[in-house]
Amino acid sequence: MTGDRGPARLRLVPATAADPESRMLADLPAGWHGDVIGPGVEGWESVGEGGRDRALHLEGLPERLRLELAWMACWQHRDGLKVPVDTCNQLASLLAWAPGAGHPLPQSLAWADKQDLLRLHGVWFHARHGRLPAENSGSRRRLGRVLGYPRLALAARLHGGAWWELDTWHPRCDPRIPLRPREPSRSVGCSPGDARIPWARTAIKWHLSVLLESGMLTWSTLSCQRSQSLLRFARWLEFLPGPAAAAGDPQQAGVFAAAFRRWAADPAHRSWAGRQPAAVSARAVNLDLWSAADLMTFLADHRQEAARIIGTSPWDGLTDACPAIWLRQRTRIRRREILTDETRYVDDHALAQVTACLPVLGEPAGQPVTVTSGGSTRVLPGQDDPQLMRMLLLQILTGRRASEICLCPFDCLSPATGSTVDAAEGDAVARFRYGQSKIDAAPDTIFVDAEAVTVIEEQQQWLRGRFPGRDLPYLFPQRRANAHGAKHYGTSNYGRSLALFSELAQITDAAGLPVKLSHTHRFRHTKFTRLAELGLPVHVLQRYAGHSTPTMSMHYVARRDEHAEQAFLATRKFRADGTRVTFSREDHDALHLLDRADRFLPNGYCLLPPLQRCEKGNACLTCGVFVTDDSHLAVLQRQLGETTELIERTTARFLDRHGRPMPDGNIWLVEREAERDALARLLATMRASPGRAVQGAGSTSSPVPVSIDLTRHREQQP
Repeated sequence: MTGDRGPARLRLVPATAADPESRMLADLPAGWHGDVIGPGVEGWESVGEGGRDRALHLEGLPERLRLELAWMACWQHRDGLKVPVDTCNQLASLLAWAPGAGHPLPQSLAWADKQDLLRLHGVWFHARHGRLPAENSGSRRRLGRVLGYPRLALAARLHGGAWWELDTWHPRCDPRIPLRPREPSRSVGCSPGDARIPWARTAIKWHLSVLLESGMLTWSTLSCQRSQSLLRFARWLEFLPGPAAAAGDPQQAGVFAAAFRRWAADPAHRSWAGRQPAAVSARAVNLDLWSAADLMTFLADHRQEAARIIGTSPWDGLTDACPAIWLRQRTRIRRREILTDETRYVDDHALAQVTACLPVLGEPAGQPVTVTSGGSTRVLPGQDDPQLMRMLLLQILTGRRASEICLCPFDCLSPATGSTVDAAEGDAVARFRYGQSKIDAAPDTIFVDAEAVTVIEEQQQWLRGRFPGRDLPYLFPQRRANAHGAKHYGTSNYGRSLALFSELAQITDAAGLPVKLSHTHRFRHTKFTRLAELGLPVHVLQRYAGHSTPTMSMHYVARRDEHAEQAFLATRKFRADGTRVTFSREDHDALHLLDRADRFLPNGYCLLPPLQRCEKGNACLTCGVFVTDDSHLAVLQRQLGETTELIERTTARFLDRHGRPMPDGNIWLVEREAERDALARLLATMRASPGRAVQGAGSTSSPVPVSIDLTRHREQQP
């Protein structure tokens, strides 16, 4: 596992090397030994809550418990937390009081039940104050936090077996858990030990650990999806009168699989973060069925090792047919269609409101901020979160995923061409390295313009002021419990903060529907849709999006009616005399595929088929296959001025030399005046249709129909 930069993590010592007390002593610095901790710790005023005068008092405790409390306090400091001195002293006092009051004392805090310790605290509090503590009192909550992550870290440190044998897994507390270098869910844990049936609990933990260690699953997928699916399967087994039959009876596998599918589809049996879904999708049920079948396949393929690890269990009756029978219960789902509406697209109306409200995030808390958007003015209170402001703005500008912004490294900018360049607005001026964590083979850099560079440099300068002299690993560090700046801004916290901002800002789209900023993937859809509408080639769009296939990139491009209309109008072309010609999208594609450099002229394009030769010389403006558009407007205007000046200068010299004007039938004058008149008509048409693609072709007398044969260029030359 690749660790983060920052404070050194606790050094691991093999469990068999020494007893638990010796291992904890090896972890603790010199200043953290003894009955009183604080005066000997360098910088204690910034380590513990309450300043230098507040010290940890661990007198009267058994040696094992004293070491454990000191270790838990030291772990909180290394984790970036302030050491809660008063809460730790309170815990030490009640543990020292318990034996004298006739209450059993746990041999270790790591293996003691948390609820038992909280009940002991209630008894101790009643003995001192004559009343029970309030359930939601501040001291009670702080004690619960000390008995949370620090105690999990202590249990992982003292555990002598494999990491997966613990009931609760959390990378923050157990550095033995294998993680990717860029793991967006590093602050998320899971509890596969919640399965109550012993043979199911051990099988689930072992199976998940193998998937994680082998790289078949990442921690993000395991903690947020797979473990939840298998825990639902374990809860379903508890509802059965005979759970052993569901695991090992191949004759009834189809019946049990159908029963589990119906059970998993019931919203009452599914909840996430305390919320029950209104409906359960077929994909979610299929994932549960597939997870259970995958567990059975794994156990059937590792019978001997399963017998050694799990022992005699109902899994012994599994056959190779059981997983296949379970998989037949999955619902067939049609392939996803390409996005055809604008439900995941943020329109210009909503984006204008978002950018207008962004300063609210950066201003101090409660400070009134005047916001003007859509012709209305509002006053909103500041949110004191400038990081959130820059994260949202950077996501809008680059189209990166939320996790890629949260995991963005601090030193994420490098010159685009080997040296710093001054580019025009909108041009790529730097290479941006983001926190790619979803696709291993995908690139992790894109080109960004000056606006994105400004946002990044502003955030870097802000961090240097908050963490002077520190080598920070992330561009957007976690706001709280991160004294060393070594933790990245969590994706869940990012979504919650944007949800609160959405309620405050009340962003709506052009149709008046609310836009939830917490659905940050909409900005990704919007960025790629706009790039596609600008004509970015598919392979370039795929590279910018970081996708492994162009098909996935096309899922992000909305088929907007507005763009379809603009693309259609872009095919409306005009001749030199201002008349329209039929020039379809297919014609333009065919012209592009011909890739004939000699067909691209200084002031337009030549539509002459490639097997024909030009007999006109340089008289393109009077040629029936010459086309142009407003991208050559400046060239055409200059050419009109030069042609007019050339006619006037030449006719004046003719008059001086011959004493009479140049005849109207002069071949040179006829051709030059025809070019001048063609240029005048073209420019007049362009001015009458600003913003439209304009095309010129044909003689001044009669229009010549333009029609490109899409197959002729494949014919062999005679």
